[in-house]
Amino acid sequence: MKKINHWINGKNVAGNDYFQTTNPATGDVLAEVASGGEAEVNQAVAAAKDAFPKWANLPMKERARLMRRLGDLIDQNVPEIAAMETADTGLPIHQTKNVLIPRASHNFEFFAEVCQQMNGKTYPVDDKMLNYTLVQPVGVCALVSPWNVPFMTATWKVAPCLALGNTAVLKMSELSPLTADRLGELALEAGIPAGVLNVVQGYGATAGDALVRHHDVRAVSFTGGTATGRNIMKNAGLKKYSMELGGKSPVLILTMPTLSGRWMQRCSLFSLSTANAAPPDRASLSSRAFTLSS
Repeated sequence: MKKINHWINGKNVAGNDYFQTTNPATGDVLAEVASGGEAEVNQAVAAAKDAFPKWANLPMKERARLMRRLGDLIDQNVPEIAAMETADTGLPIHQTKNVLIPRASHNFEFFAEVCQQMNGKTYPVDDKMLNYTLVQPVGVCALVSPWNVPFMTATWKVAPCLALGNTAVLKMSELSPLTADRLGELALEAGIPAGVLNVVQGYGATAGDALVRHHDVRAVSFTGGTATGRNIMKNAGLKKYSMELGGKSPVLILTMPTLSGRWMQRCSLFSLSTANAAPPDRASLSSRAFTLSS
């Protein structure tokens, strides 16, 4: 049975406890995944904190080179990563192979360019005064990523975080942990120093909560449910936050004449297409319906 461990300070760290991740289409067990907690989070944050000064002071040109290298390695491994993503999430293989994993590679290429354009600005006030701004990394960032399109979503967080000189601890959803393990491995292969990107596996209530509460974490990026986002902001203290929370709009059902013919066919086709949507699309559907009664 394949085992998925943590990536902490450049090392593949075994867990004390493991849980199983399964293929949602077949129910087959794909791997046993390390279930991290406070101890593993403490190790990962300490590694990220130690790696931060050197990484932050690395010339932007060199960080950009490493970002491009990681993007290239993802490109070279698209079939493998796409197969892992499909098995772990149920996403169609044509979508993971042709869209999502190549897009993840592009994220690193994109932010390799962006990081070299992030400069401070100067504002002359008068002939005796000059105001200026600085763009500086904040330090250790907690990146908490969701189950749907996990690899691409993780790279949306990791790429800008690392490119701008921060270090990171990535915690993926326990429902889709496989490709984050591969991302941690490829980052080291690309030459990104140990401790710059750490991956801790586990559940939100244990690993995730310990991570966002940690006093050495300076910023939190979270994608997920609104209630969880509220709890993070309540429990994590005075940190910087980037929140992408569930914001499904309600469906309004109004009184209308009976539909027939081609209009009824169109409604049926729309219903069929949404019911059979891939998981990311299904996650975008409404969870509330309001009916207007006359």
